[in-house]
Amino acid sequence: METTPLYVLRRADGTFKFYVTPDYAKEQGVNPDKLVCVEVTSSIYANGSVDDVSTFIAQELEKEAAS
Repeated sequence: METTPLYVLRRADGTFKFYVTPDYAKEQGVNPDKLVCVEVTSSIYANGSVDDVSTFIAQELEKEAAS
């Protein structure tokens, strides 16, 4: 299964923002050390809506937190 990495900044209130590259996040004032890499299924990344991608990321972050 092919994946596309997205770099996620988790906020204290449980929300998150994602970036295509750590360099772009840094340009936006984000410390790259605070980013979590989430491998998004390429089909969702290429064909899904922003909501689809956000839902996928949220599910992956929940799985990670439960581990």
